[in-house]
Amino acid sequence: MSDVKSAFKALTAEQQAIVRDGRVAGERSPDDWLALLGPVAEYDRQADAVREGGGGFWARRYARKHDVPNGLRWFAVPLTLILREDQDPEKPLALKIDLSGPFQPQKLVTTSPTYKKGAYHKVVDSLHADTWLEGHAHFADGADVRFSVTDHVRTSNKTKRSASGKTKRKVKRKKKTELNVTLSVPARNYAAATAGRDVPKQTVKQGENRTTVKLSGTMEQPNVDAVAPIWMLLELISAAYERVEPARRKKL
Repeated sequence: MSDVKSAFKALTAEQQAIVRDGRVAGERSPDDWLALLGPVAEYDRQADAVREGGGGFWARRYARKHDVPNGLRWFAVPLTLILREDQDPEKPLALKIDLSGPFQPQKLVTTSPTYKKGAYHKVVDSLHADTWLEGHAHFADGADVRFSVTDHVRTSNKTKRSASGKTKRKVKRKKKTELNVTLSVPARNYAAATAGRDVPKQTVKQGENRTTVKLSGTMEQPNVDAVAPIWMLLELISAAYERVEPARRKKL
């Protein structure tokens, strides 16, 4: 257990709190975010290796107890690295990360009335919406980019009686991830474009001072632990930029 425990103890108090609580929010430069989150992601890599059989019983138990969901290491940290390339160095990057999981009381959206389905005499469906990542970047070209990642988890609790009279329960879960991007650019530099790749949900509004593009996309996940690929969000940001073009300047 000493290696994974030592790795946890080597984290700062703020980093240990992220591991314990799964939450962090604020405004920092991308470099400061990476300095904070990078060691947590590295600890998680080591802990995952232990959980997968790289240590003894007590080490695996400690690693499971101090687990960090993969959204931090697979999505939030590499996204910050990418955003750093375009971030205005004079402005902070705002992030809100909540890795506490979807099954929190405040994340429950709806619960269905009890109904019957096939052999199951009691079925109850519930829907949780877990917005586990939100951000606001300021790009050097004057653009504001807001983004969010939300997991929608539908749970079906089913109950039936077997031929022998025993009660059997079954829980089935499905997850869909929704990604949203809002791009706002100065109207003096950009105008609405007439072309762009097809996106299911999109709006473009050209105001007096800024042109705003909103895009969203969804992805069915194979299981409740799956993390959406980072390229999906980057594609939405790219698609948003396709909906604006450099403004034509009047000749003097």
